[in-house]
Amino acid sequence: MITLGLYGSFDWQADKSFNAEGRHTWVHDSGATLFIDGKHITSISEERLTRKKHDGNFPANAIEYCLSTAGITAKDVNLVCIPSMGLDIFYEKWNAGIIQTLVTQIFGNAEILLLSHHLCHAAAAVFSSEQNEGSFLTLDGAGSAIFDQDFKRLALETNTLGYFNKSKGIFRLFNGVPGTNDFGGYYHWHAQQIYCEKTAKEIHWSNEKYRETWPGKIMGLSAYGTNAKHHNIKGFFTSAELAYGGMPYIVFDKDFTIENRLAKDADEKAFLLQRNFETALLQLIKNLKEASYLEEHLCLSGGCFLNVLANTLIKNSGLFKSVHIPPFPNDEGLHFGAACFGLFKNQIPIHLPKNLALLGKEYSEDSIEQALGKREIKYRKYEDFNELCDFIALKLSENKIVAWFQNRSEFGPRALGARSILMHPGPKDNKDILNLRVKHREYWRPFAGIILEEYLSDFFEDNFDSPYMLYSLKVKADKTDLLGAISHVDGTCRIQTINSALNRETTMLLRKFSQKSGIPVLLNTSFNDNGEPIVESPHDAINAFLNMDIDFLAIGHYVVERSSN
Repeated sequence: MITLGLYGSFDWQADKSFNAEGRHTWVHDSGATLFIDGKHITSISEERLTRKKHDGNFPANAIEYCLSTAGITAKDVNLVCIPSMGLDIFYEKWNAGIIQTLVTQIFGNAEILLLSHHLCHAAAAVFSSEQNEGSFLTLDGAGSAIFDQDFKRLALETNTLGYFNKSKGIFRLFNGVPGTNDFGGYYHWHAQQIYCEKTAKEIHWSNEKYRETWPGKIMGLSAYGTNAKHHNIKGFFTSAELAYGGMPYIVFDKDFTIENRLAKDADEKAFLLQRNFETALLQLIKNLKEASYLEEHLCLSGGCFLNVLANTLIKNSGLFKSVHIPPFPNDEGLHFGAACFGLFKNQIPIHLPKNLALLGKEYSEDSIEQALGKREIKYRKYEDFNELCDFIALKLSENKIVAWFQNRSEFGPRALGARSILMHPGPKDNKDILNLRVKHREYWRPFAGIILEEYLSDFFEDNFDSPYMLYSLKVKADKTDLLGAISHVDGTCRIQTINSALNRETTMLLRKFSQKSGIPVLLNTSFNDNGEPIVESPHDAINAFLNMDIDFLAIGHYVVERSSN
C-alpha cells in the first residue's frame, strides 16, 4: 500500500495573510510524506524546494520529490491523507468537493482521508515514539475549526489530549474546551508586541515575513531580562477544573498586559512572558497528571513544543517515565502525522529510520560532482572520508567557518548535522563573527551546539540525550569558557547529542575535532542565511556557499575552498 500525507493550500494562494476579498488565506509549512507498505520513504517541506520560507502553497514540488525518490507515479498512490486547517476557505472548498476533485485529478486511484489538524500533530508524536502505550498533549496557535451539529463554527482547536495503545489499535483524542489552554495564541501575540518594541519597528501581526518567527526570537531575548528575575513573580493565569467534567485547564488573564506589571523594557517583558508560559504549562501538565488524564509515557506536539526552555522543565519535572517530542512538532510535521494515522487506521505497521530528523533524501556523489562541475570553483575530492574529516576538523580548530552537507536532509525546522554551518564553540567572539559574516540575526539570539553524547554529563548539569535539539541544558560552570560561543547569557545551551548510529558522518568529524581541540562539541547552526530555508540540494548548498562569507564547504566527499583561503 502506497500512502501519501500532504499538507498545504489547494486552489488558493497561501503566501498572503488575506486575499483581495479580505479573507484569511495564510497557510504555512506545507509538504509531503511518502510510505510504501508501511516503510517510510521520505518527508520534505515545500519551502526546501521553492526556497520560499514557510511556503504553504499546494506542495506540488514536495509531491514530485517523494514520487521521484521512490520511482513511482501519482497513479500508484493508494491513500492520500490530508490534515485540515482553521480557514473557512478550506471547509467551503472541501464541502463543495473542490479539494477532492483536485486530489483525484492527480492521484486517480487513491482513497482520500481527511483528518483533523491536531490529530495529525498528535499522530506525528505518537507514531514516532518508541512507546507502545501512553498519552499525548498538543498545543499550538490554532488548528482545525470546531463546529456544532448544525455546522456552525464555534472556535479553533488550540489544545487536545488523548490516550494511545498501538498494539490494541487504540487512539483516542479529546478536544480541549474552546477558550482554555490558548498557549500558542498567548505567546505569539505578546511576542509580536515585544519584538516591535525591542527593534523599534512597527510590524503588523499578519506580516508574512515575521508572523511565524516571533516566539523563537523572544524566547532567546527572555534570558536578558535580568531585572525581572529579582521580582517575586506570580503567574498571570487561572488554573481550574471544568465543573462538568473535572478536566483541569488554564485560562490566561484577558486583562493581562506585560506593560502594566513589573517589566520596564522589552528584555524584562520577554522574561516575564517566557516565565509565565513555562509556569502555566507546567501547572497544566501537573494538574492533568494528578487527575489521571496523562499516563507515565507522554508524547508532545504542536508548535508550542518548539519552546526548548519549557520542554526542559517538563523533562526535568519527574512527572513522567518518558517524554517524547518529534523533531517536527510544528506544522511541518502535519503531513507526516497524517500519513502515519492513515497507516494505523489500515492496521499497517509503521517502519521509520532510526534517526527521525533525517527523513529527506540522500544525494549521490555523482549528483554532487555534477553540481560542482557546473561552477567555476576550487574543490578537492577525498576518497577517504576520514581524511576529509581530519582536514575539516583542523580548519574548525583554526576558527574557520564550515558549511557541512552530508547524509539525508533534515525534516523539521532545525539543522541537525546534515545541513549545518559549524564553528569552534570556544571563543566567545565566534558568535559575533558568525553573526556578522554569515547569519545576520538579532544579537540576542544564541547559537546552538552539537556534542558527542558520551561527553554530555562532562559539560552539562542535565544528563539526558537530546538528539533533536529540543531542550536547553545548563552548562557546567567550569565549562563555560570552553563553550563561550554557544553559552547563552543565562548559562544555557540548546544542545544536540549525536552518536554514530544516528549520524555517522558528523560523529566522525566531531571525534576528529575533539582530538585536535580537546572539546567534543561544535557550534551548530542551520545552513542558510537569515530568513531563508535550510539548503536541500547540492545546487542549493553551492549557491549558498558562494553567496555567504563561509570559508569551506564539505559536501559529500568533496571540499570547496573559498579562494581567499
